Amino acid sequence: MSTPRGPGVEAARAARLSRPAGSPPTMAVAGGIDPAVLRAAGWSLRGVLSEDPYVDRLDAATYVHPAELCADPRIDAVALDGSDRELAALLPELRESGLLLLLPTADPQDVDLVRAAVQVPDAADACVGLLRRWEPWAVTVAAALPLAGGPPVQVTVRGWPRGRQAAAELVDLVSAWCGDVVAALAAPAVLPAAELPGGAAVSWALLTASGATVLVSHEGEQESVRLSFATARLLAGPGGASWEGGAELPLGAGLPAPARALPPGLDPALVAVAAALAGAVGGGDVAAESWPWPADLADLLAVTRVLEALRSSARTELLVPIA
Repeated sequence: MSTPRGPGVEAARAARLSRPAGSPPTMAVAGGIDPAVLRAAGWSLRGVLSEDPYVDRLDAATYVHPAELCADPRIDAVALDGSDRELAALLPELRESGLLLLLPTADPQDVDLVRAAVQVPDAADACVGLLRRWEPWAVTVAAALPLAGGPPVQVTVRGWPRGRQAAAELVDLVSAWCGDVVAALAAPAVLPAAELPGGAAVSWALLTASGATVLVSHEGEQESVRLSFATARLLAGPGGASWEGGAELPLGAGLPAPARALPPGLDPALVAVAAALAGAVGGGDVAAESWPWPADLADLLAVTRVLEALRSSARTELLVPIA
């Protein structure tokens, strides 16, 4: 697939950017996206990008070529399955056309592709499904940092799920708590510690700009993080948060209250991110008053660089700096 620029695309871009405030937001779908999430977020589905004649058309138009989609002035945004490499390669062209973008997961993982999409000048906004930042315990950790006098000196993680999306989510949280990740190390390389107290094997480690070392183990019945500061330790996870030896902390408010009850099975964080993107229709801003706000392509690029460094470290068994 390719997306040539032309008068039709330029006219459609101008129409998208001049959409009156309050216009019903319209979206097309590319790849394996759950349309129920988009509808729950207030989007009207008007098209599907697919060369497959048997694809579910969602009672909407089918665009065989990306240029057809980019030239349709009725479409404000595209929800794209970034795990499909052919579709992910369209990111820079779609951004050039003025289409808003929603990536429900932290794919793609191609650093050069994501960087190219980030660097598109005057591009429309994009939101990425890095969703763990919305969880109340993660918000509480961020809010507790000033009480401890700044970022931690060490973070140990137990029971974190395996897989690329889970790793991307943890890198995103670490960046929020400890600053940018500047180097990565993955087994079978020699890690700063082979195991955590109690014997849980460490799988990978990160070094952050604040000087914090992060040790990650997939072993353990429950997800938990322990943030060690100069004079205190904070224990946190989906079950709650507390200072070591102290009282439980009230969990912070993560997700905004939904406009209406969601159908069962939908991820409320993803619905919130999709709804926030609707604020950018017509050249507006993604709806975000305070952290956590929806992740964007710059956040995705930061995460992608770290995951690539982890893969490189596993191959070379060396510490990989992140330039």
